[in-house]
Amino acid sequence: MMDEMIDDDLWAKHQYQVLAGFVHHLAYYRVLSQIYSGMNSKSEFWTRTIDAHLLRAVIDWCMVFGTDSNEIHWKRVVSTKSAQAKFRKHLFTATGMTGAQWKSYWLLMTKFRNNYAAHKTTQGTYPPVPLMDMALRVAYAYDDWFRETVQALFSDPSLRRRYERLFRTSKQPLTQAVGMGPWLEVEYEGRPPRKQS
Repeated sequence: MMDEMIDDDLWAKHQYQVLAGFVHHLAYYRVLSQIYSGMNSKSEFWTRTIDAHLLRAVIDWCMVFGTDSNEIHWKRVVSTKSAQAKFRKHLFTATGMTGAQWKSYWLLMTKFRNNYAAHKTTQGTYPPVPLMDMALRVAYAYDDWFRETVQALFSDPSLRRRYERLFRTSKQPLTQAVGMGPWLEVEYEGRPPRKQS
């Protein structure tokens, strides 16, 4: 470990893997959503699969950037106040957010996770799906800052490279997979449920 303020072991063994999971699920969600929206037929399997990738992406992101008490929260890796301040400065510069905007976005993500992705409430309506571009930019900013601060060589690619590769390489095989169905007629053996009016 280069600096006592950074727990690179926690990053390498746990945090990076969770953020890699976030990137994978977000890429699959986006690719599948694009493909599925162009299909004329509907499928409960693909609807639920696409939704599951989004929900898992939000949960993974919140493990690192959500509640401070999470065992792999970024503040466990960046433990001193001065190091946290340096990361926040980098985060705001890299994402173009202010402190108030970050707090607002953080609340959207954690509310969606707490009241829909990980738990369901029976009161009122569910929170809106947060715009995931910012979540991706936050993850990139953290990955970049961590690698620059520790100045260590990691065999794993940056989150940015990982996302771009996944988006590029999964489109063709996922198009084939979605095209195979199963469609509602098959899923419900010829009796698909009627839409509720």
